[in-house]
Amino acid sequence: MCKAKKGEGAMNHAEQEWKERYIYAVTRRLPKKQRREVALELEELISDMLEDGGTIEEVLVRLGDPAAFAKKYQDGARCLIGPAYFDNYIWLLRIVLICTAAGSFAAGMIEAVRSGVEQESVVQAVMVTVARGLPGGLLNVAAACLSAFGAVTLIFAILERQSINLSGRGGQRSNAAHLAGETDAWTPAALEPLPHKKAVISRGDNVVGIVFILIFGMLLIFAPGLFSAMHWENGVLEAVPLFNFEQWNRILPVFVLSLAVGLVDEIVQLVAGRYCKAVLFSSVACGAVQLLLSYIVLKVFPLWNPNFAGDVQTMYGAGAWWAELWNGDMVSNVLFGFLALVTLIEVGTTLYKTLRYGDVPSNQHTA
Repeated sequence: MCKAKKGEGAMNHAEQEWKERYIYAVTRRLPKKQRREVALELEELISDMLEDGGTIEEVLVRLGDPAAFAKKYQDGARCLIGPAYFDNYIWLLRIVLICTAAGSFAAGMIEAVRSGVEQESVVQAVMVTVARGLPGGLLNVAAACLSAFGAVTLIFAILERQSINLSGRGGQRSNAAHLAGETDAWTPAALEPLPHKKAVISRGDNVVGIVFILIFGMLLIFAPGLFSAMHWENGVLEAVPLFNFEQWNRILPVFVLSLAVGLVDEIVQLVAGRYCKAVLFSSVACGAVQLLLSYIVLKVFPLWNPNFAGDVQTMYGAGAWWAELWNGDMVSNVLFGFLALVTLIEVGTTLYKTLRYGDVPSNQHTA
């Protein structure tokens, strides 16, 4: 028969919950390799303090703010990205750099291949492709990865410096602290609940979203010509671009800004790790901004190549019957409607899960 932990037998359900919430609030701010050891130490410490007398609230007040308590296990050095965000920062940075490097290099090689196939012989085609593709691809990789590294680091540095709390729960003061005039006093009431399992946001969902944003962005920046109708005839690759490249210097920045807003939303979800008010606010705000930018790109700017249908018919001849059905305005309307529907579904799902599970502790919901 297992022996109960010291002080645990006298602890009721509510006290046990307070203890778990405090330990969670401390360990979530530490590197993963420290969390288990610190959790065990805290369990024993709290149990010992309870045996010495006092309530669980008094014990936690004596231990103090979890953020300040967690600093005792840190080296105290000033760092750009602290332990509270470091694991997510490194995890996300790896994905961003891998996708950025792969996407930008592939985009450079695609452009080189398009140049190579225009040559008269296979040998010349290979030589041109390698000569242009490798240097261009590597330069694209260096520039894109440097920009991606800076963007991700900047976002997490802002979170770190501003100590932004994405749990959606602000600190609360006790009546005693209020009467005493202590404006910064911490109480256990400020502890966030352990997240309900249905409120947890899957990292896999974030990965899919981040990978799509990065690859699509790299293609738009480095190889927009890939979005073309292509036809190989007599050893020559003909291409009719889908986008209006004469206005591309106006369209691309808005395109990229919209993708960047989506990336910020994915990062907020990743750092929060669960549905909460901060994630809901991010979903609504980013969704609204993305819809506005999408409207500008699709409805205000001349996104589509005005000669697309005619050039495709010329290139394909009688086989391009489908080009007669092309209507840029209709395509823009359909795409904008689809994006609006997807945004509403995402915001609605976030709203439901936030209200249903966001502030519900894992041990208070049976659904």
